[in-house]
Amino acid sequence: MTTTPQTDSQEKARAFSTGFTLVMNSFDAVTRQGLANDKLLLKLFDLLPPNSLLNVTDNLTTGDASIVPTDGTIGLRLTDKQGDIVGAIFYTPNSKAKPIVIDPTGYGAIVIGDTNRANELIALDGLDNGIDAYACLMASNKTVIVSPQKTRQCFKKMVQHWSSGSLLTVPMTLTDKGMINLLAGVNARALVTMADIVTMLHANNSYEAILADDDSQIINLKDTAYYPEWRDDPQLNEPMVYSDGRFELYHDGLFFVKYNDDDPANITFKFKAFICSPIEVIAKTRDKSSVTWGRLLQWRDDDNVLHKWAMPSSLLQGDAREYRRELASQGLNITTNPKQRNYLDTYIQDYPIHKRALCVDKLGWHGEQYILPDGAIGNDGKELIVYQSAHAINSTIAQQGTLAQWRDELCKPLAEQSRFVFSIACAFAGQLLELLDDDGGGFHILGSSSMGKSLSLKVAASVWGNPDNYSKTWRSTDNALEGTASEHNDSFLPLDEISESDPKIIGKAAYMLANGKPKGRSTTTGHNRTAKTWRIIFLSNGEESLQNFMAQAGQKTNAGIEVRVAHIDADAGKGYKTFDSLVLADTGAAQADKIKELSHTYYGVAGMAWLDHITSDKAATTAAAKQLVSDFMSQYTDLAPQAHRVARRFAIVAAAGEMATGADITGWQAGQATTAVMTCLDNWLDNYGRDGEHEQRQIIDHIKAFIEQHGSSRFQPCYRNTRLDFEERTPNRVGYRNMETGDYYFSKGTFDSVCAPFGKKKVLQVLEEANLLLLNQGDRKTYKAPDTLFSGKQRPSVYAVTANILCCEPMKKDGTNGTNGTSYMQQGIALSHC
Repeated sequence: MTTTPQTDSQEKARAFSTGFTLVMNSFDAVTRQGLANDKLLLKLFDLLPPNSLLNVTDNLTTGDASIVPTDGTIGLRLTDKQGDIVGAIFYTPNSKAKPIVIDPTGYGAIVIGDTNRANELIALDGLDNGIDAYACLMASNKTVIVSPQKTRQCFKKMVQHWSSGSLLTVPMTLTDKGMINLLAGVNARALVTMADIVTMLHANNSYEAILADDDSQIINLKDTAYYPEWRDDPQLNEPMVYSDGRFELYHDGLFFVKYNDDDPANITFKFKAFICSPIEVIAKTRDKSSVTWGRLLQWRDDDNVLHKWAMPSSLLQGDAREYRRELASQGLNITTNPKQRNYLDTYIQDYPIHKRALCVDKLGWHGEQYILPDGAIGNDGKELIVYQSAHAINSTIAQQGTLAQWRDELCKPLAEQSRFVFSIACAFAGQLLELLDDDGGGFHILGSSSMGKSLSLKVAASVWGNPDNYSKTWRSTDNALEGTASEHNDSFLPLDEISESDPKIIGKAAYMLANGKPKGRSTTTGHNRTAKTWRIIFLSNGEESLQNFMAQAGQKTNAGIEVRVAHIDADAGKGYKTFDSLVLADTGAAQADKIKELSHTYYGVAGMAWLDHITSDKAATTAAAKQLVSDFMSQYTDLAPQAHRVARRFAIVAAAGEMATGADITGWQAGQATTAVMTCLDNWLDNYGRDGEHEQRQIIDHIKAFIEQHGSSRFQPCYRNTRLDFEERTPNRVGYRNMETGDYYFSKGTFDSVCAPFGKKKVLQVLEEANLLLLNQGDRKTYKAPDTLFSGKQRPSVYAVTANILCCEPMKKDGTNGTNGTSYMQQGIALSHC
């Protein structure tokens, strides 16, 4: 039975203690044989001074006259800091029953070691740990005290009592926030370590080495009532005087406090108002022009996750709900009391911080450094640089596992999978755009359902974070995509399933993402608002091409879309869908499951390693990237301008893959990234064409399709030297067809609508260059029809397209490294015989 006697006052407890001491001293010291081989008691027998353990032969009476069955137990005295007996703890050898504790004071302790006041006291709340700690220390200047009670309040009372007049240290781990909260304000110190101190002592670490370890931290518990335990620089948390009180930052929150002036110690609260959970003002921020001032804030949410936000000061001058809403969404607990909420405005704006930070409004490269939402990579130490935004960004960059695990278990086995290697290399390519002064752009992996398109995209996303969180979706407005793109500047943006987008905006969205510019907007005063810009490599996927998807909403595409978003077939052509071979399982489905599992187990570490690598020497990184791009493009010298532009984007992806391989991030062999990218580029060229302008083929295909669709319904037949008794009626006529030659004559008034979305001038130029346009009026693009076709009528002036347009076919040729390519004649068209 365990008893925890309570008395009405300390005097009553002391009176009991005097009589209790006499009773305890009447018992004889126990012998070693009397401990019945009890391991704990034997340890105490060896460590404690002689006569510390007593053979109790009577039941005892507590201060309130309760009878405690202690007969036949082994008694251990509990003493106070003066050495007086204030209670005892009774053990039954080899019994599983809890020991009985009599301690009316609440501060009695099991003392292991000398009680010299000059000794450092080390307070522990468990006897086993106390014994082990003292056995490892064996130091004459250290005394271990152990609370006999299994309640934290008794432990706190013991620490408070023993710490007066002596240096007392309470060991605890970083995760033991509850212990720090319990002892806040006590005149003692905490030794906060990564691991339990007994574990560290058993690992042959000396107590002095633990104190000096970089991972350890001595906290004055007396100060934790004012400073959170997770701060490194306590000067940032000094109280701030305001009005007739002051702001004080405690471990459990920011408070506005007024003190009772009648209390000479100035420790009695007259008024204490909770404002929010702990938040710090780290620095004042401003840009290079000393404008756009702000405050760098830092706080932790209830999961102990650290958040940082460089908040513009302008938010404090408007509706304060806007910035408080951002803080709350990131886990800061803010009071609902309107008056106390306003205190937060004052604290953030007026806190006397002298540290300065340079703020930038753009993520990605800034000089030699790479800016992330919560910090900078490659900091040269000259100045703190932070990203400042009106909205706190919840960064999706996250890490789990080690680089070796991600590389060896996930990335390296995929070295021969062309679509996966290409996708992973895309994830590294965004950081090279600024170095190469190149525009961004995208790739679209196209294939049927369950082909593996999303899997390759998710594997690429694992370079930077959890694939499910880092991957974005097309299912958003173009305005939302602007914000997403700016948050991925100089980086990689995966966009899953194009079918979830609105087909009416997909074309504009693709242009916007590739061009790096949003639509223009004005401020409330009518001035142009400064727009964010970006350079990104984005990777999309879907069952349909952008052209087909846009066509569902009646949207037309042009060559610009296909240049900015290069389509790649998801099917690798080896009979395993997206896979080129099976390397991680016996079936494609099992291999896909394994890859998905690994990508959700290890992620984010490759991206951080990549940033560390490219920022270590930006000039060398730039030179290496330029050389790799040049080497790649030297193998594609016969491309037309549009195809060359797209091929250069593939080259940047190949360069990124090779550089990441050289940095020992991917685990691939040199050249494997280039081979995979060439395979995907040649696939694109198969569908796009190498030697001709793609827009030329699109225009001719467009006119050809119109004729094939409407040839017999919207073109009125004309016959040479044949006069009909009646004229055939052709509803919604666009022109005529020469039934002798098969040529088509488009009326000038209707040709504009036929050409849309292409311009009429461009269409006529392409048709003329392809020898598909009949001309007989000098420099004019019009054609005067033969009079024999329009007997008795004035001959119309038309645009005449030859019947040969229906016979246009592309010509195939071999591509790079033996892959298939597509070519066209000089004018972009090869005519087959009809």
